[in-house]
Amino acid sequence: MLKTIERSKPIVAQTVSLRRRLHKLMERTLLLATLSIAMGLALPIHAGTHQLLFDEDAIKDPGSLIVKLQDTRAPVSQFIASQLSEDMQWILLGYDGASKPTPQQQKVLLSDLNQLLQIGSLYDAQRFADIQLSDQTLALLTQNPQDEETLVRLNRSLLADVYPYELASLSAQQNSEVSKGIETCRENLRQIKRALEDYQASNTGAYPQWLSELSPEYLEKGMLLCPADATAGEPGVLTEGASDPTLPCSYLYEIWASEKESQQMLWTQEGDMTPIVRCEHHRLNLSLSGKLYRNGPQRDIYNSNKMGLSALGDVVHDLRKQRGDAFLKTQEGREKIKQATEELFFKQFVPTLLNALADEVYTQLEAQLGKGILETPMGMGILKQAIPKIENQIKEQLRSQLEAQLGTEFFTTKEGKEILQQLSVLTLPEGGK
Repeated sequence: MLKTIERSKPIVAQTVSLRRRLHKLMERTLLLATLSIAMGLALPIHAGTHQLLFDEDAIKDPGSLIVKLQDTRAPVSQFIASQLSEDMQWILLGYDGASKPTPQQQKVLLSDLNQLLQIGSLYDAQRFADIQLSDQTLALLTQNPQDEETLVRLNRSLLADVYPYELASLSAQQNSEVSKGIETCRENLRQIKRALEDYQASNTGAYPQWLSELSPEYLEKGMLLCPADATAGEPGVLTEGASDPTLPCSYLYEIWASEKESQQMLWTQEGDMTPIVRCEHHRLNLSLSGKLYRNGPQRDIYNSNKMGLSALGDVVHDLRKQRGDAFLKTQEGREKIKQATEELFFKQFVPTLLNALADEVYTQLEAQLGKGILETPMGMGILKQAIPKIENQIKEQLRSQLEAQLGTEFFTTKEGKEILQQLSVLTLPEGGK
């Protein structure tokens, strides 16, 4: 019995020592808590990752976000789409881009976004090369975060930079946005899309010259006015030359007469994401296929239709406005026009256009003649006859567009003739893309 008691003494001593240490730890913790309260909570208090995650209110425009995740030609969207759950993949596959996402769809989207925030840093220099990052995001990147909380904060900030109209950042200042009447505006654009379809059905697939031609047969004229438009559709508020000549219209119609051919070329390159109607008040676009999405930094097409011929026209317009008509006829002026044409037209616009057209040509020929036919002697003979004719048609159309932008007089000059020489040697890529 005595031996048992003797053996138990060290255990009792250890227990007492442990209790004393726990007591001191509790006292110290209580003291720290008391001090922090007394000092006005001066000690840093961490939010915890759960407070940094998205909630329903932080997804400002779920429909637009889903549309952009469908568009995997944008680098960040391509990466994010690859990380989504199977349920979200099915939603991307079936969403029409115009209706409001169902509560269940929004629930899956919210869950996937919050999972995404916690998988590690989303940042990749190449992936985010075209995204203008906020000061908040840049500051977080310089910290090279490793802990979970800072990583979640960084990812949330990155996503808000990529999808500024769709996702709220943690900064109240960045979240401020005027969205008065946006749901009414969405419905207007849905009605405009239906009216365009009805118009095409009655006019052998042709588009109207102006949106006002839809009224009154296909559309009530009130649908042409955005509720956020303080000018009530006053002409001249939108892009120069694009004001509807018949009715007050708040919306920018992308295929008005002077832009129609260049926009149709853009359709070949960009497909159904190409905007045909824009609301500049809500930064809301109606695409060729009827999808509604907001502007954003990932792709130029989200923000502007200015590329190729349209961008070249803007350069000429700006030069004329800043330096006058006489400057455009000087050697310096002609050189500037030539440089802009080579950069915007030949380097940026034409290669993409020719690749898209070649792909379409070869696909159509195989569809009509049979798969693999173009690799046979007979198919090669057909190509040998067809391709030069197609190339000549393309060159004539491009020359016509250049003359419309630069003027026929320009092509009588040395600089103009050099541009025509570059145009004459254009060829379709073999075998499509």
